[in-house]
Amino acid sequence: MEKLTRRDVLKGALATTGALLLANMPGWKKPAVHVGTVPAFAQTSLGTGDLQVTLTWNTGVPVPPEEEGKVGEVDLDLWVTEPDGTEVYYGNPEGPTATLDFDNVYGFGPENVFVAPGEAADGTYDVNVDYFSGETFPTTATIRVTTFANTAQQQVKTYTHVFELPEEEEVKYDYFPYICSIDFPAGNIYVSTKKDVKPRPTGTKK
Repeated sequence: MEKLTRRDVLKGALATTGALLLANMPGWKKPAVHVGTVPAFAQTSLGTGDLQVTLTWNTGVPVPPEEEGKVGEVDLDLWVTEPDGTEVYYGNPEGPTATLDFDNVYGFGPENVFVAPGEAADGTYDVNVDYFSGETFPTTATIRVTTFANTAQQQVKTYTHVFELPEEEEVKYDYFPYICSIDFPAGNIYVSTKKDVKPRPTGTKK
């Protein structure tokens, strides 16, 4: 009989405790960061553990739009790059250690990437946010990062990034800002000044 890992147990618990929220959310369908707070609507049953990264934003529509591409629809996407280079996001929701458990495509969030207790890989995790679609500016993204949740080693930092309407030549950069990094095994959260600017992703959603 195959042994269940702590990650499997946590994912099973999330399937139960987060069922109601998940049923009401759609499926898979430079940077300046500042300390801020996470809105109340982000306080939901989200995966946590060695690492939890939660994204919310302040524009969009509170319910799924009736027509795809409706003006006012704002879709931000959370991207977490694992130490081995694997990118965890809507198109690849599960990496070697990290899992995207919620992907909101019409406004406010939350989106959440987590690494279960005891599962973080040694090395650096990087966090980016993609302004995937929308026509509302400014839009403020709030990103809360927690390591070793509910332990004596817990660290929490919250960042904001304001998406302004960029100049045409800056679109591919301004829409995909680097937010922060997290180093393990220490679990330290910080903003690196040595990160290369990454071009905006070109993926599509179904």
